Amino acid sequence: MYSRGTGRRPVFKRRGLWYNGGMRHLLPIAAILVLLPVARAADPPSLKAVEEQMQKVIDDVTPAVVAVVVSHAEYPPEPGVKRGPGRLGGYEPQNQPDNRRFGPRWPGRPQPPLDRLDLSRPENTADHLFGSGVVLDPQAGLVLVPYHLTDGATKVYVRASTGEGSYADIFAADSKSDLAVIKLLSPPAGLKAVRFADVRLADTPDGKKATVRRGSWVIAVGHPLAAGAGDGSPSASWGIVSNTNRASAPPPVQPEPTAQKPLHAYGGLIQVDARVTLGSSGTGVFDPDGRLVGLGSAVAAVYGSEASGGYAVPLDRNYRKIIDSLKAGREVEYGFLGIEPASHPDGIGVIAKSITPTCAAAAAGLYPEDVITAIDGHPLRKDGDLLLRVGAALAGTEVTLEFRRDGGQPRTAKAVLAKNNNPLPFLATVPPPSVHGLTVEYQSTKFGGAGGRMARTPPNPPPGVVIRELERGSAADKKFQDLGPSRGWWVITHVDGKPVTTPAEFHAAVKGKASVKLLLADSDDPANRQTITLP
Repeated sequence: MYSRGTGRRPVFKRRGLWYNGGMRHLLPIAAILVLLPVARAADPPSLKAVEEQMQKVIDDVTPAVVAVVVSHAEYPPEPGVKRGPGRLGGYEPQNQPDNRRFGPRWPGRPQPPLDRLDLSRPENTADHLFGSGVVLDPQAGLVLVPYHLTDGATKVYVRASTGEGSYADIFAADSKSDLAVIKLLSPPAGLKAVRFADVRLADTPDGKKATVRRGSWVIAVGHPLAAGAGDGSPSASWGIVSNTNRASAPPPVQPEPTAQKPLHAYGGLIQVDARVTLGSSGTGVFDPDGRLVGLGSAVAAVYGSEASGGYAVPLDRNYRKIIDSLKAGREVEYGFLGIEPASHPDGIGVIAKSITPTCAAAAAGLYPEDVITAIDGHPLRKDGDLLLRVGAALAGTEVTLEFRRDGGQPRTAKAVLAKNNNPLPFLATVPPPSVHGLTVEYQSTKFGGAGGRMARTPPNPPPGVVIRELERGSAADKKFQDLGPSRGWWVITHVDGKPVTTPAEFHAAVKGKASVKLLLADSDDPANRQTITLP
């Protein structure tokens, strides 16, 4: 997790991702190399060769790892600068020795001549929060960091391995995945895009083997304790993967049973053999070829622990889709299967207590009381397993369901996920496209209750998309006002006579048209149908 220096309030030690005791591994490795059979066809690799490969990887990934300093202090407004969600802007140092914002001037004790709000000064780092990040796009200045590092930020400053730095805006952020993308205002030269590994935590049904498993070697590169806040040079350590598919520990204060949780609360984390050091959130975890396996996240560790193994968010296929959404500045659209899940008492799957009409499970042919045993080959033992696999798969993804009915033979079905109603905080700077002032949404967002469970659902809602937002005073706003209220909500079922069930289908149907005719139906009274033409 990020760490706060001693300038403001007490430091609370929590789990991070780091290890400074690499020498512990050298003797065992040396012993293994010495004891290798002499009769091998090829000479065993020398310890020097192992060392040189590790140094090569560290040197190669260093330009892709940055130090991040975050402030929650109150900053003076910048004249002429328009503020908005995520737009934090830069900062011009004041350099006022009479700056009284940090307390009274004690007699005989001069105020420091530095402006303590200037995050570019390493002397000020202890007054703020700090962590690490990895570069996604050097030209655009996009950097991947943990969400919890940027949560509540008023200013963000990034320093590259060259020593150059830049203030940054928050481009997109998502608390459910604990990932965010920040955008540097003036990307320094020398940045390098990180290379992603093909991360699989388990063998897949098509015969592909897991690429990250217990015993896999990893190299961690980042900025523990803000060590690189001054020169930007990251520190390195190494170890092995202790285990996979770990869930984060619960916080000291338990949330409500129905409350939505972040993905790492359900499992899927990589546990790394690494000693905890403060400020290690955002550390890059690389494989021996220098490809990114995971992003260190101490928020997923045991609360209040002084020392333990580190954890990382695995950047597998599902998390890569989340990163792609954030990199585009858009909201992450989490998947929705359309069942009320309940853990099977024998731990053999997840019971579908009820099925939402028109959603993915119903379209795939599932019935209430079916037991779902696996999704895309991943076994399910409790309802949290299903919430993790469905949520991380994202809306519009086709998944393979394995299930049993009435204790019979295993069955399989394909399901295209809808979108879950996610109440957890997020930030998207790129809004969804608008059509004459109208933006649309998956109808399933009306069904999704807390914890992935269902809210009130009409008995037989018509398939289609629903209104996400109407721009005040727009053509669409006026047309819907003329319709008056519906008993439930208006569902757009057809565009120019063509049925639409997802936002993607809706936008494909209206693309390039100056005028469109929309057929609407009342969700609680499908017989109540209306037609409007836009604009």
